[in-house]
Amino acid sequence: MRDELRIAIDGRPALWPRTGIGTIASNVLDRIQAADRASHYFAYFDENATEVDNRFQIECRRGGSRQELLWANTWLPRQLRRDNIDVFVTFLDKELPLLPTRTRIVSMVHDLIPLRFPNVVFRNVAHKLYYKTLIGASTRRSDLILTNSEFSKQEIVRELRVHGSKICKITLGVSVPDPPDEAQIAKALQRYGLMRPYVISLGSTEPRKNNWRVIEAMRLLQPEHPNLRLAIVGNSWRGLGFESDLLGDRVRQLGHVADEVLPALMRSAEMLVFPSLHEGFGFPVIEAMALGVPVVTSNVTALPEVAGNAALFADPNDTASIAAMMKQILDSPALADELRVRGQARAGQFRWDTTCAELAALCGGLAERREWRSDAVTQ
Repeated sequence: MRDELRIAIDGRPALWPRTGIGTIASNVLDRIQAADRASHYFAYFDENATEVDNRFQIECRRGGSRQELLWANTWLPRQLRRDNIDVFVTFLDKELPLLPTRTRIVSMVHDLIPLRFPNVVFRNVAHKLYYKTLIGASTRRSDLILTNSEFSKQEIVRELRVHGSKICKITLGVSVPDPPDEAQIAKALQRYGLMRPYVISLGSTEPRKNNWRVIEAMRLLQPEHPNLRLAIVGNSWRGLGFESDLLGDRVRQLGHVADEVLPALMRSAEMLVFPSLHEGFGFPVIEAMALGVPVVTSNVTALPEVAGNAALFADPNDTASIAAMMKQILDSPALADELRVRGQARAGQFRWDTTCAELAALCGGLAERREWRSDAVTQ
């Protein structure tokens, strides 16, 4: 083995609009070389990428098709050979080289939401079959599978029949913005026509995010909190809307909110209500905590693991349970303050420097193995 490891990272998601995967990719590309100076890191992009050379603190390569699978199985293997790469890392779960290569392959499976909610994810039976075939082939081909919670790890073992020794949970980070001042908050509230007090939720009309139950919970709270409003952030999901009889003057659908504005809206909310039915991690929970915002979230999937003792937990299938947790925060300023303190301490445990250190150690461990994978993926 050479003294200097050569590690390539799939940089394409870092150029996407803000998503969980894009957040991970961009933060790792910004920090990984500084965190592991003993290795040589590269970022790989497709031909669609422009002006990336000076955007990240890492050596960049670009080329190949914009079509994901074609890129991963034509240009990418050739570039891995040209750069003599020891380990290739992608934060995607399907777009990786399926044919033999001496390069170790690390992929990331964030969750198995498509298998849990097939009716709202897949367009038809063929689409579902395509996903299952490709995710199965990709997990078999990967030498190591990353995931972001113990819940997701066990789900991958159970649903994809992958041995647990091949899966590793890594610590994700949260980027903490500077706390917005009152002037920034006032400007954001004016921009979206919001008045305090309000609670905030994310995910718009996506069924998995469960916001229709938040609206119903607001109805239950109305007699005691008649001035409380709800701000729902996010574009309409696949053209779906809430039932018209759910909406009223106290519910505002804000649509897309720019990254630079969202912290101000979040910071001035009474709480984040995030009763998602299924999450492999749950970035919004930690991001709200980092801003000092109390959180009500679900007592299922990865959310209790991520939130620890810093949130209130509700049954996401029970509107009364969601309303009861919201009421506790609204009725007890002391509890709200306690959750703010706990939340900021909890958010401090999720650092991108930790993510990079763990990733570098895992890549080094893979590269130290003397045997190299040479078998093709079979169905």
